[in-house]
Amino acid sequence: MPTPWKQNVAAVAGSALAFAGSALSVDPVGGKLGDLVLSKCTAADGNTVPGAECGYAIVPLDYTNPSAGVAKIALGRYNATASPRKGVVFVNPGGPGGPGVDLATSAGPYFQELVGEDWDILGFDPRGIGLSEPQTKCFLGNGSREGFLANTVLDRGYDVSPNLTDPGNRPHLIQTQRDANALYQAQFEVCNQTMGETIKYAGTTSVVRDIDYINTLLSGNNSLINFYGLSYGTVMGQYLVNVFPDRVGRVVIDGVVDADAWANKPPYKQLHSWLNSTDAAYTIFFQECSKTGPSQCPLAKEQNEDPNAIMSRVEAFVNGLYTKPLAVPNAQLPGILTNGRARLFILGGLEFPHGWPSIAKGLAAAMAGDGSAMLDTVNKDLVDLERSAVSCNDQRPFAPPSAETIVDAGIETLKSVSRFFWSVIISEPDSGCQYWPVTPPERYLGPWNKTLNNPMLIISNTHDPATPLVNGQLVHSYLPKSSALLVQNGVGHTSTALTSKCTIQYSRAYFANGTLPAAGTVCQVDESPFPAASKSTSSNAKTLVASVGGRSRLSDYIYRGINSKAMRNLP
Repeated sequence: MPTPWKQNVAAVAGSALAFAGSALSVDPVGGKLGDLVLSKCTAADGNTVPGAECGYAIVPLDYTNPSAGVAKIALGRYNATASPRKGVVFVNPGGPGGPGVDLATSAGPYFQELVGEDWDILGFDPRGIGLSEPQTKCFLGNGSREGFLANTVLDRGYDVSPNLTDPGNRPHLIQTQRDANALYQAQFEVCNQTMGETIKYAGTTSVVRDIDYINTLLSGNNSLINFYGLSYGTVMGQYLVNVFPDRVGRVVIDGVVDADAWANKPPYKQLHSWLNSTDAAYTIFFQECSKTGPSQCPLAKEQNEDPNAIMSRVEAFVNGLYTKPLAVPNAQLPGILTNGRARLFILGGLEFPHGWPSIAKGLAAAMAGDGSAMLDTVNKDLVDLERSAVSCNDQRPFAPPSAETIVDAGIETLKSVSRFFWSVIISEPDSGCQYWPVTPPERYLGPWNKTLNNPMLIISNTHDPATPLVNGQLVHSYLPKSSALLVQNGVGHTSTALTSKCTIQYSRAYFANGTLPAAGTVCQVDESPFPAASKSTSSNAKTLVASVGGRSRLSDYIYRGINSKAMRNLP
């Protein structure tokens, strides 16, 4: 579930996306509670978006206090293209911070390949995010947050000695963590000074109440809610079905985050499980590189080279940056490629297998002395504190952990689980909430095992580097009689990472008539990450197979797809 720099990595998967920069707009603030406005969508180039509508709904700002005022939720709908129309499916691309308006209006056809062309696809920018209001605007000056973070640990990542027994490593990490804690405290105090109590109205609890409210406006009282959530959208889906267990229609969560851990554990305690499959995906990256050879993966010296040899060269380079960072004078923003930044680059790339050829090229160029592509990719197109406004309003308050406590947990995870612990601390910016200055009006903390009036479908990949299969299995165990688990035997983040005809068939059958896969069902993927080795089958939109291009576009929105820039500088 990544930050804007991961949008840059994700853009590799779909190259330059025509709709990624479409600045759809909603009307200025106005209207009264219960207003629902949808009309044609106009993209940044002035053209109407075919088949789509844009607008907004006016909802209560605080569902516990009617006098608090209203919020304006930006909406985008891609209309059904087959008859009879079944209804509407709410979609969320993840984050938190992913803009649903662009997701629905621009990637609506690809979502319909997953759910059926007889459904409307409704995207929304969750409160505090994107075009919805009140917006999260803590840093008011242009570039002010970029300046605040520049070359700090929250920008360059944690630099970790390759020798975990190095006596200087732990003291160095403890001081780095103290720096991070002070930065969290400072940025949240800035937010307190600029936004005050307004920031408390974000958060997943209020968002799922918005979904219920908007669904009633669209479909009538007591209507069932249909939803497809990816990555953090699976947290939203779990909140939704447990807050409204009697309103569940068709709900899919794909690329599963454990909502119980999300709400009830500080981030550093979540990562032992979070990273369960990350290093396995890293190993698969080198195995696929070996199979395709240097024509598509220049990290390999020859086709079918020992993958361990390729990995050893890359690891030697990354580890060497700890003592000797690489000068990068020709990046868009010249600087240095550090050990921490290199890990961030790799981690972001693992989640989007269609981008693996370009990730390999970026690494190979840096190993040859030019780190421009890698540095350009991890240099953030920073947004404000939208994600923190969600995750900190969601998290149960906890006593501030010492820097030593966090570092010791990190070192243990590095030894026993994954080399990417500190990378995730940066790429998933949910830490520091012990300094969050407000308390939301509602904070749902469970239970997570309600009996649902209709079962939901859980989809997990076997080698998802961000949301491992163990999470899907855990959530299924919370809801054994109210859910089914579909496993996709593939790498990458969510089932959209690589095409699987089998997974698409099960998803469409579920949305068509509620059919669930039998226990133990495993779907195979129909393509591999590197084109030379791909066995993917292209077909038209009427078939059950999403095109590779469609897949890439949808996977780009799994994360914060806020006008992501393509990774243009990768060779």
